[in-house]
Amino acid sequence: MSSVPYVEDFFVVNRWILRCAGLWRPETKNKTIQLLYTGYATGIFLFVNVFFTFTEFLSLIYTYNNEYDLIKNVSFALTHLMGAVKVIFFYFQGNNLIKIMTTLESAELHYENSFEREFFPGLISRTYKKEGIKYTLLFFMLAHATLISSYIPPTIAALQYEEGNPRKTLPEKLPYYSWMPFRCATSTTYLIALGYQAIPMFSYAYSIVGMDTLFMNIMNCIGMNLDIIQGAFATLRERSVEKTTGPLLTPDGLYNSQDLKIILNQEMKKVCRHLQTVYKVCEDLENIHTFLTLSQTTATLFILCSCLYLVSTTPASSKQFLAEIVYMIAMGFQLILYCWFGNEVTLKADNMPFYIWQCDWITADSEFKRAMIFTMVRAKRPLRLTAGKFAPLTLGTFIAIIKASYSFYTVIKNTSD
Repeated sequence: MSSVPYVEDFFVVNRWILRCAGLWRPETKNKTIQLLYTGYATGIFLFVNVFFTFTEFLSLIYTYNNEYDLIKNVSFALTHLMGAVKVIFFYFQGNNLIKIMTTLESAELHYENSFEREFFPGLISRTYKKEGIKYTLLFFMLAHATLISSYIPPTIAALQYEEGNPRKTLPEKLPYYSWMPFRCATSTTYLIALGYQAIPMFSYAYSIVGMDTLFMNIMNCIGMNLDIIQGAFATLRERSVEKTTGPLLTPDGLYNSQDLKIILNQEMKKVCRHLQTVYKVCEDLENIHTFLTLSQTTATLFILCSCLYLVSTTPASSKQFLAEIVYMIAMGFQLILYCWFGNEVTLKADNMPFYIWQCDWITADSEFKRAMIFTMVRAKRPLRLTAGKFAPLTLGTFIAIIKASYSFYTVIKNTSD
């Protein structure tokens, strides 16, 4: 265990996904690569996030007469609008998010192992990184499964199309609603239209997954730091003793020796500073991200409601049914990523006073005890990441949104009936 170092690149997968979305520049200093990437990012932004998003809303003109088509059109247009909003958000706030990530990964926040209490911070950091990668890739696969399940049936139909054969006709619609600059009357033009539409759809997938999992993984990294801080408080004396070469107690055995006292106070100050840094990071993240989180949770409420309606009105035997189910699962998973990891941060922060109490303070001096008491008082204040500063990111909020989505769905369903 002593050879397990801290992880060095906690957000590696998030960076690669955002790089594909045109949001994270390559680290290379090669001017040609940087210039090509600038062109790629500019093209993606203008074509996908500006032009194509606009055409999705423009297509509402053609779908407003059909309730099913209109709800589906609005649902996907809203999802992709949120993707465009997240891209713009990263352009303005990306540097602040990078500062938060750098702070959380700082080597100044590292600690030694404690074999007596089995405290191995390097191993903890690796466990949390694996968890972040797992959920990032799972959401990434769900997003692609949504697109693939939507595109495979019409692609196969277009490839098998035979003019005059009633069993092998072209699909009546494209998988998603958007204004098209040409008609899709033949197999070739339909396949071209699928490709034209697929480019922005996969770009949306990268930007949405990249931004959502980045926020998730920042909360995951905050949870990792809180977990390590808990262990650092609980093992504070054991780690300090390892650094002491002289006696541990005064001759009467009532207090710590002078050498141990100095080391204990230094360690206490280090862990307290670490905890204060995490509180400051949470405050900064809340100020930066809270209204984007509110927009996403509000949009997800409507999108889940529309997903329920689309699933309930799509025949289970149809090819479209699977695509609607996968899309609904992906949107629910997106919401639970926000709420689950926000809930974990809250729970770990709430438990902090119990770990501070375990730092073996009986023989410590008044300076140590004073720092301990002040930190416990601060730790009793709830730590919450919120959506719009009024709805905490907890499992309770997730359940409330699911209930509200179902309630809105029943209203729409009853009205349509």
